[in-house]
Amino acid sequence: MPQETRTERLATWAANLRYGDIPDEVVQKTKDFFLDTLGCAIAGRHHPAVNAMAQFAVQMGPSNGKSELIDGALKFTTSPAFASLVNGAASHVVEQDDLHNRSIMHPATVIFPAALAVAQDLDSNGEEFITACVVGYEVGCRVGEFLGKSHYELTLKQRFHSTATGGVIGVAAATAHLLKLSAEQTLSAIGTAGTQAAGLWQFLMDATHSKQVHTGKACFDGIFAAYSARDGLLGPADILEGPKAMGVALVPGDTHPEAIDENLGRDFEVSRSSFKWHASCRHTHPSVDALLSLMKKKSVMFDDIESITTRTYQAAVNVLGLSGRGETVHQSKFSMGFVLAIAAKKGHAMITDFTEDDLNDGSLRDFQNRVTMELDSDIDRAFPEKWKGTVIVTCKSGQKFSEEEIERKTRTLATYGGFTDTSKVDLIIKRAWNLEHEKNLQGFVF
Repeated sequence: MPQETRTERLATWAANLRYGDIPDEVVQKTKDFFLDTLGCAIAGRHHPAVNAMAQFAVQMGPSNGKSELIDGALKFTTSPAFASLVNGAASHVVEQDDLHNRSIMHPATVIFPAALAVAQDLDSNGEEFITACVVGYEVGCRVGEFLGKSHYELTLKQRFHSTATGGVIGVAAATAHLLKLSAEQTLSAIGTAGTQAAGLWQFLMDATHSKQVHTGKACFDGIFAAYSARDGLLGPADILEGPKAMGVALVPGDTHPEAIDENLGRDFEVSRSSFKWHASCRHTHPSVDALLSLMKKKSVMFDDIESITTRTYQAAVNVLGLSGRGETVHQSKFSMGFVLAIAAKKGHAMITDFTEDDLNDGSLRDFQNRVTMELDSDIDRAFPEKWKGTVIVTCKSGQKFSEEEIERKTRTLATYGGFTDTSKVDLIIKRAWNLEHEKNLQGFVF
């Protein structure tokens, strides 16, 4: 009999996880990220990319489904695949969704929109939803860790957006769990998801919308993989480590096979994810934290700064060097210089701090031009286990979130997204904190 593969062990674990197996602190962290993602989705719901996908869903998707679109103005419900396509795109627009360091992924932006849409379709309860989301995090992030650093970046070339490539498999696993698929069917869903995995960085070169396509399609394709596996479609059994599989095709360097099944059920990946307070690319955050800390300690003002040198890791240099000057609000969030200019002038870099007027602010642009990035070999060796950065200012700190801070962030994001019904926001927050006791997941989107 052939030896069981790591991917088979992962699929078996994913199919068999039960709510009672999940520690209380993992349940709470899952609820935290769910509420955070709802806020991100509301904030991004009117972006042109989201509007385009919503119109596509209206034209192409069924109108008799039970899954809700984030754009409440449409008052349109549809199938899980089309609802998650829109909601997955919306939750990634404002660059405030979570980050899982070791996989270099934003798992929340794909796992929650997909699982919510499927849970609404199936009338799943809160416990079932939480369990599926834990499965999605676990599988998606482990795939991202397996693919590793060289999948994401190789010297001066960005390769694949791991949120898309690992994310589609996480979505397939979460959906399979909600569908109550067997271990064999789950493995098939993972295989079909993996053969669709993609996500390229070219969008940073010309400020286009592919990053939202990455998350929306990861949701859509992962749901397709699981529903079709339920109905008999067979996916590759060893999509990760096989001779023609993802590890060979998508990774130019070393993979990390032990990440696939090591310590399953003991170390939960959702606990390793972190919140984003700054509304910019996560690679800017260590430098923003360091700059704000230094300015506070040394009483340095925006106008006092002659120049800044940020010392960081290679992936940050690569990604943040692609967007150039940053000609749009979204693209400017991928410019180290512009993000530091915003933080230095406004004292933070929140969602409301990046505007069209700021793009034309001469003082911000001048400051941006006086910021340089340098590769630090020690910091680079620590990445992606640790995302660190330092700044040298000529003339490092972390952020711990509490429930109160998550609620405040959610309200700010909802206001930014034009969501004026504060009682509805209050109800969503209350329901999120009580998620495990919810009898169904209807009404979380509009």
